[in-house]
This record gives sequence, C-alpha cells and structure tokens, in this order.
Amino acid sequence: MLRTEIDGDGIAILILDQPGRSVNTLGWELVEALEAEVERLAADGAVSGIIVTSGKSSFLAGADLAIMNGLAAPDVTLPEAARRIGRMGALFRRLETCGKPVVAAAPGTALGAGLELMLACHRRLVADNPKGLFGLPEVTLGILPGAGGTQRVLRRLGIAAALPILVDGRPMSAAEAQAAGLTDAIVAAEDLIPAAKAALRGGRVNPVAPWDVKGFRLPGLAPTSTAAGDLFALWNARVLARTRGEDPAPRAILSCVFEGARLPLDKALKVERDYCAALIQSPQAQEKIAAFFARQAAKAAAV
Repeated sequence: MLRTEIDGDGIAILILDQPGRSVNTLGWELVEALEAEVERLAADGAVSGIIVTSGKSSFLAGADLAIMNGLAAPDVTLPEAARRIGRMGALFRRLETCGKPVVAAAPGTALGAGLELMLACHRRLVADNPKGLFGLPEVTLGILPGAGGTQRVLRRLGIAAALPILVDGRPMSAAEAQAAGLTDAIVAAEDLIPAAKAALRGGRVNPVAPWDVKGFRLPGLAPTSTAAGDLFALWNARVLARTRGEDPAPRAILSCVFEGARLPLDKALKVERDYCAALIQSPQAQEKIAAFFARQAAKAAAV
C-alpha cells in the first residue's frame, strides 16, 4: 500500500499503491503507514527531498467508507470524531513541517483528502491525464474538508477565490485546477517524476510553506476589511437561497473560512476539524454519505 524508493541524490519517492484496488483511498491503515514513513524520512539525514506519488493512474480519491462510517457511528462521541479527524490533519501538517522539501506528483485524480494531501506539499505537479479531476467535493456529502483543505485553499488563493471552490465543491480538470491556483504545473505523464526530481535538485522547492513564514498575510482581501465582510454576507445570502437552511455544510464552510482567516494555521485547523466533526455526525451528512457509497458500490458491481 505504501513503498519508498530512494535515489542516489537522496530523493525519496513515496508511492501510494493499495493492492487490489483500482484507486487509492485514505483509510486508517494508510494513515498509520504514512505517519511512520514521514517520521522515518524526516529523521533520515541522507534524505534531501520527498516526492509523494501514486502507483496507479490516479493519485488519491478521498477518504474510504470505513473512515466515513466510523466517524458517524452512534457510539462515537463528537470529541472522539474530532480527534480522529485531527489525526489526518496532523499527518498532513507533519509532512508540511518535516523540514524536507516535498513535491506532490499526481498522475491523475486527487479529490477530497487526495487534494488536501497535495496542498500540504510544497509543490504540486500534475500529469496531463485527460481523466484527472481535482477538487474538494465534501460539501456534496454534507461535510467539509477536515484535513486542512479549507485553510490551505484560503491561504493559497485568498477569500474571494477560495469560497467558490469550497462552497460549490465542483471537481476541476487539471487545466482548471492549475488556472485556479490549486496546482503549480502540468507535465507529460512520462515526465512527472523527472520533473519532480528536477525541481528538488534545482533547489526550487522551499521546505517552508508560505503561511509558516513570519509576517504572512492572506492574498487579496484582508479578513477584517469591509469588502471581505460584504463578500461573506453575499455568500451567506446565496447559500441560504440555495439550501433554504436545510443543508448545514455550506454555511459551516463559510464560518470555517471566516474564523480561520483570522487565526494562525494551527489554530485554524482545529476550527476546521471541529466543524467537520459536527457535520459528519449530522443526519443530513449521514444520509448523503450512505447514498454516495451505495452509488459507488452499484457502479463497481456493474463493471
């Protein structure tokens, strides 16, 4: 499910490849394997950089059914759900702050937790796969991205550009994702790993995320500006008109971005985690998640 190759220059290639599956999904077994491997690579002085990629034609297609069902189980308290969600967020944060430059090299689709993993890397390369889709569609399941997605999109793009991506949850093509600022470059599939290695060897990958640099400010609108307040009011009205108050997820995303924009990242990640935990235990989310995985199972059975 996870293997690492280290070349002569000390570049570690971390390959996600779950056996017996057509796509990789984030489950607790993979989380545990990644936690151990990130710590090992961070402590290895011979490792000069890390590439995170996939052994499949896609990258990572989000969290798996066991995680989703487990978080919403009747015997799981809200604090326990938040703790489990926080574990995923802590993994990505550890990768981001491990002290090594990290490049995500996605051969294809990265949705949900897959894109959150890419956003926690210091550079994001994507293969020119016409089937590749990129985005944070959690809102369509009645939840929000809980492993750093809302806060890293906010910090990369600013409030105005982040809100439609997060509230609408529409998957994008590779070209759309790059144009939106979610990824850094599109390369030919056969050049994906060579391009990632070249970036690391050329010293073009800063091992410190912009939001971890002292004095960092959000791009675009200042969080406390009148313009930002007006924008949140506009989006709130749009969401209420669209959902009639029956779906709490879009409004929770607005609140998460509003609050997170005023906080340092680590505190903002806790806000995101808590909103995600509350949503995933809501009846609306449980119904949507069950319907989604039922459709996925039906598609798999039809193949």
